Amino acid sequence: MTTLYIVRHGQSEANKAGILQGSKIDTPLTAKGRKQAHTVQQQLQTLNFAKVYASPLLRAAQTAHIIAGETTTTYDWRLKEYDYGAWDGQLLKDIHQKYARFFDSQQNLLPNSDKVSHGETFTEVTERLQAFFKELAVKHNNEKILVVSHGFTIKLMLDAVLGIKNLVNLNEPSNAGVTKIELTPESMTLLYFNQEFS
Repeated sequence: MTTLYIVRHGQSEANKAGILQGSKIDTPLTAKGRKQAHTVQQQLQTLNFAKVYASPLLRAAQTAHIIAGETTTTYDWRLKEYDYGAWDGQLLKDIHQKYARFFDSQQNLLPNSDKVSHGETFTEVTERLQAFFKELAVKHNNEKILVVSHGFTIKLMLDAVLGIKNLVNLNEPSNAGVTKIELTPESMTLLYFNQEFS
């Protein structure tokens, strides 16, 4: 069995500014974001991770470094944030207002926005995450693994594990929220979602 501790990066400069931040936007952590990552590090420090995987985007890389210290981090493009296409970098309030039909009352992104934004589809990201999980289950049997990624990508991980399809039933995890998943070559099990330590 492979145990994954999946952490959303700490607050970034774009998060603080209310900017929609997908795979094309690469801002560093704020002071608050660094503090959030340090709090997670304190909570997880006894786990002795065998391996660390992170999105190559700066906010995730910085979070992984704070939590894992000198443990070597492998940067995997499959963990990058969902690509919001032309919406990347725009103010969230403007996107929610201009494209209200693609968001629910909780401001969760609805399917088929890619037709307008020209970003990724939910299915594309879910499939790459399923492949990532299958690799980890084979390569890291009986090991604890730290994975640092992004809000919407982690939400799609839950789709990969649970097959929930209707993603509006799940809000994105908080900055530095921790999700725990167990993998075997035959199964994927969610143990908890968005545990907040900060």
